[in-house]
Amino acid sequence: MDPQIFHEIDENLTSGDVDQLKFLCLDFIPKRRLESVTDAKDLILRLDEQGLLEDELLFPELLITIGRIDLLEILKKSKEEVKRNLLRCDNSRKGVSAYRKMLLKISEDMTEENFRAAKFLLDLPRAKLGRSTSFLDTLIEMEKQQRLGPDNLDELYRILEKCDKQLAVMIERFRNQSHRDQEQGGRLPLEEVFLNNPVSETMERERRRNSSAGTITTDAETPLNPNEYYILTQRPLGYCLIINNYNFLKSTNLLKRTGTDMDKDRLAKLFSRMHFQIEVRSDLEAWAIKDEIKQFANKNHASMGAFVCCILSHGEKGTVLGTDGKPVEIREVTLPFAGCRTLASKPKLFFIQACQGDENQAGVWTSDGREDAPEEDEKYEEDAGIIVLRKIPIEADFLIGMATVEHYLSYRHTKEGSIFIQELCKKMEELCPKKEDMLSILTKVNFEVSKRILKGYKQMPEPRYTLTKKLVLPID
Repeated sequence: MDPQIFHEIDENLTSGDVDQLKFLCLDFIPKRRLESVTDAKDLILRLDEQGLLEDELLFPELLITIGRIDLLEILKKSKEEVKRNLLRCDNSRKGVSAYRKMLLKISEDMTEENFRAAKFLLDLPRAKLGRSTSFLDTLIEMEKQQRLGPDNLDELYRILEKCDKQLAVMIERFRNQSHRDQEQGGRLPLEEVFLNNPVSETMERERRRNSSAGTITTDAETPLNPNEYYILTQRPLGYCLIINNYNFLKSTNLLKRTGTDMDKDRLAKLFSRMHFQIEVRSDLEAWAIKDEIKQFANKNHASMGAFVCCILSHGEKGTVLGTDGKPVEIREVTLPFAGCRTLASKPKLFFIQACQGDENQAGVWTSDGREDAPEEDEKYEEDAGIIVLRKIPIEADFLIGMATVEHYLSYRHTKEGSIFIQELCKKMEELCPKKEDMLSILTKVNFEVSKRILKGYKQMPEPRYTLTKKLVLPID
């Protein structure tokens, strides 16, 4: 590498960037040689000493991993070019390990509060912990004491489970992918190579065309035909926006939605397991709901494979209510995503827990029922407001799961959460691992919810969809 390029890269890298690069290079350079590295020039020299710069992709790969895509211009390379070349590499190339990239991502996503909690939970000497100024330092110390490694993740997982469950999910994902990789005798799929910068859908298709004869495989057992199924191999798979309205302004005369946090937590846990990036927004007025929807519709979803939006609120026919009591038409929630080019031909899922009217839905007794059958727990409340006639148009590749049909109330338990969301999560947790498609799952949700007697009445959810392929969601 040209010394002038050394200098220019060094001038643009921060000390934090250098620390991350040193961590990623721990598998390449002896620890003693890395300890004396203080800047990027030192690190590049160490790599050169090991003959590692003969691999022209290594340093660009390191820069992409730490998110310094801008510095690729100095090397006269682009991110897409680097990734295309990596696709062509055989299994003998030793790039930056997925294990180190996972730990780096965990370190980047660790908040200061959770870092303090993790240090407290770690049984490390106080002198060692005291010198840890970042979670990355703590991980290095754990490795030195042989308490952390690619096959030794239990202690770290236990700690993350207690302070940040979403970070623990990254370890589970790594373990599952490593297990599949060992079974298949190959390297990790490319989406696992860049945790901060997932590969584009186009490149994923190219990789799979090169590795199979037209059949796309989601795991070692289940081949899926891309003409019949949505292919959901990106990591993260997409954004999952959860809008959870609990407190409403006093002027609205709308009650607090007690129990809604149970729905929010269960949805977040479920879609985390499905590789979605969870984004929770709480107690939004109508204008804020519209603003959040607009922001997510304007995001670049090119590297992702799907989008999920869950809205938990009071509602009216064809609308959900902001905490100011003002309605937001469901079409105002869905329509912006119909115009999102980076979500074109990709499934867009919306789950709405809200009433769609103020009528109670009466049950019809069948031959195996009893007219004196007891009512269920009375701690159910309605998510209702005033009726306003609206229509809900949707475009291609949409799935909308409504808690109830139009005109009727939906019910939420004040402690256990809403009957629709809880049953939805239960069925998805049970049937997604069996590769059952979402329409079949929603049909079973309809059946289970319709059996319930809620304050003496019934509830019937309603799925609406324009999916063009079968939708099978991945789950760990």
